[in-house]
Formats: sequence, C-alpha cells, structure tokens
Amino acid sequence: MKKIAFILGFLILAVSLFAQAADNSRLFIEGTADREDHQEFFLTNFNVEARSSGFIVTATKQEAAHTLGFTVTPNMVMVQGVQRRAPPGESQFVLNITLLNNRRNEIISSLDFYFSDLMEVYEYTQLLFIRATAPIPSTRGGIASGGAVDRDWQNKWVYFRTSFDYPITFNALQPKGLIGGQAVYEGTYELPGEISILENIVFPQPGVTLGLEVQFLNFMSAEGNFQISMGNTDTYSFINWITGAALKFALKSQYLMYQPYGAIAYQLNTSSVFTEYPSLSVGGGMQIGARAGKEGSIFVDVNYMYPLGDMVKLNKYDKLFPNPDVIYYNRYVIGLAIGYKYGSFDR
Repeated sequence: MKKIAFILGFLILAVSLFAQAADNSRLFIEGTADREDHQEFFLTNFNVEARSSGFIVTATKQEAAHTLGFTVTPNMVMVQGVQRRAPPGESQFVLNITLLNNRRNEIISSLDFYFSDLMEVYEYTQLLFIRATAPIPSTRGGIASGGAVDRDWQNKWVYFRTSFDYPITFNALQPKGLIGGQAVYEGTYELPGEISILENIVFPQPGVTLGLEVQFLNFMSAEGNFQISMGNTDTYSFINWITGAALKFALKSQYLMYQPYGAIAYQLNTSSVFTEYPSLSVGGGMQIGARAGKEGSIFVDVNYMYPLGDMVKLNKYDKLFPNPDVIYYNRYVIGLAIGYKYGSFDR
C-alpha cells in the first residue's frame, strides 16, 4: 500500500504541475485608448503575437491565469510648471503595458513606450510583447526564442499508441455466505467450527496496451485498444486479454495536451479460479501528453475502471475451510500508465 500511495502521490503532483503549466499559457488581452485606431491596432497585434508565441487567448479574464493590459494616452509634459501636450517634434502618445497575475490580482510587470505614429510601433510590437510577458514561467522559453512553438504533434488525424501499464486491482470482500460477513469456515453456517478471516485483495497486474486513436475533431478523438496484463488474484501464471475503447476530449496548451476521457473495456478471457466474472467494465481517466519528437508525444495516463457485476471466486481454502464454495468480491481498478503516441497525417 505504501508503494501505491507513493505512485498515486507522485502522479497527482505531476498532474498538478502540468495543470499549472497549462493554466499559465492562457492569457486575456484588454486595452483602452482615446483613439479607435490605436485600440484596434494594439488589440490585433498583441493577439497575433500571443498566438504565435503559443498562448491560448481567452475570451474572459476569469478563464486566464494572466491579463495583458494596455492604455494609450497623450504624452503630457511639464512646461513652466503647467502640464501640457508634448510639443511637435516629440512623441505625442505613450503606450503603457501591464501584466496582471489574475489569481493574486497583482501587477507583475509594467513598461512604457512613446510614439507619434502607429507606423513607428510595427517593428516593436513583438519585442514589447516578449518583455511584458517574460515573467510567465511556463511560456518563457518559447517566447524568448521569438518564434512560434511547434504544435503539429497535437494535430494529427491518427495516433499509434503503446504504453506500459500498472493497473492496481482492488477486490472488496462481500459478506454473502461468510461468517460475520468476512470469514470462511468448516461445519455449517449455523454451527461453524474453525474459521479463517478474509481480507480485501489489492493486486497489481502490470501489462501493456497497444492502441489506435483517430482525432476526428480538433477537440475530440476516439481510441480502440488491446490490453494484456499479468495474473489473476492468486498468481501471475494467467494472462488477461482485454479490448477497450475510449472517447477523448482534447484540451491543448502550448506544450501539453490534456485528454479527459470516458472508456469501456471487455474481458476476452477469464481465469479458471472464477465461477463468475464481469466481462464489461466502464470508467474514465485523464491522459496528459508532452511533445516527444516532431510527430509524437510521451504521456501519463491515470484512469478508473469499474466492472459491471460482482466477481465470484472459488474458495481456495476448501480443504481446511470448505464453506462457502465461492467468495464474492466487488472489483475496481485504478490504472497507471506511461507510454508513447506517434502521430500521422496532419489535420
């Protein structure tokens, strides 16, 4: 159980770090100006720079981790103790850009740029954007490079998947036919002799998965897969063969792709230690991928699957405690996997 807790804790930490990185790539842009052409120019150009740098530009401030704000005002100077518009020959306007951390409602960067005509600003908009957003950790490297982040790996029609799986099976003992709801016995149920108390069974079943995923919409894909895992609840001498399918929803950030999904699985064979075994399982999970090469990604997958029915197992203690003949368990599986997906055919 300590190993399970460590693995789960590690994956939860990884997911939270991934989520924070993805959240930092979401940016809201707003601004005001006295002149309509000024406002339109900076809104348009900062949106272009944001998207080319890998940011997801949101429609509302609440959706973003940061807000890039700007104001354009006349350049006011002091002349003989009186504040007046800058004289001809000097910059007539001042652009102020701020970066706000939305969680803390705190300005983390601010800069000014003086200009008279919008034509002067064209060659500086990228530099201004880079300087203003430099404090954002998860996107800093991509922006500093001054170019767009390659996201082709997120936009393929077909992905071929392979993974190493470490599903942990939890078999919760059911009280049916057991003394006190938890013990096998000799004799009769009304007058039992010796008894042996049973416990829940936690059983890791390592294996591999091969799959084919089709991304038929930009935000949705379907995967069919074939899974092989070791063992039943007594021995690793039996190999489980399972086929499955998943419907995935894609949430794409600058460097990561999140895919929450619903899934079904069908058990193709059953160990002889069971008299009843639910063939169909349903559940879901989260797959988080990061680019690995131009066409592919490595991913971590955490999922939960629940069989539709109880698992009925032969009483292996029948020589000493022969009753009841079978033992009932309620089964569920927490799946952990790490793997690689190779994409083909650009969307």
